[in-house]
Amino acid sequence: MGKLSFLRYAGFLALCFLANPVNATIMTTGDSAAFDFSSYDSLLDKNPGVDANGANYVAKQINRQNVSLERFDTTLGTLLEVSIWFESDWSLTSTVHSYDTRFGNRAATGRGKSISNQQIRLIDPNREVVKNNEAIISRCNDKPECLTSDSATGAFNGSFDLGAFGLSDFIGSDMLDFRIVRTLTADLLNCGNFDSCWQQNSNNAWSGNINVQYTYSTVPEPSTLALLGLGLSGLGASRLRRQKR
Repeated sequence: MGKLSFLRYAGFLALCFLANPVNATIMTTGDSAAFDFSSYDSLLDKNPGVDANGANYVAKQINRQNVSLERFDTTLGTLLEVSIWFESDWSLTSTVHSYDTRFGNRAATGRGKSISNQQIRLIDPNREVVKNNEAIISRCNDKPECLTSDSATGAFNGSFDLGAFGLSDFIGSDMLDFRIVRTLTADLLNCGNFDSCWQQNSNNAWSGNINVQYTYSTVPEPSTLALLGLGLSGLGASRLRRQKR
């Protein structure tokens, strides 16, 4: 290979290393935060009717928690994808109590509903995931005094649809903030004409975790690539000097 050709070849290799990142690696990192709502058992509704505006009387309790997750640190590399999901378990018990105020042999009647509604909101960027109401209806129609309970447990798992957002929304030194809301409702639906009734929402715990995962690529630093290119050019120049001598 001629002197000029070798220098051109070395320069071409240097440009290739500068223009094309090498040894890119795909990696993941993330963060997780836990939340926990303990059971709230004193939720009672004793009125099956409606108010002056026609709205149904209900007993309601709203609990809120805030958690934060870390955003992506660009010093790690180039962000490629973001996933946010949650895993949680809930429990709920609905109890209706009815008794005949005349203390006769007639059967007391009562019917009520307990609801647990779970909501998780990503505050910035704003995105919300709401679970359909978990409702349990209890019916009581048996003896002069009747107490009936029905219970259920389940999982509230899911992920956030982040398709409307750009990757830049998840980059920064501040935190991703989430608001977690549980709404409990006790609703007495029906009570016999000569009966006294109440509906209770109890054993209504909800707990779980929120997770974020960042997929990113790492490449050699530009300064490293530049030094590699300069090294190749220097190698060519050194060989030329030796040949001149």
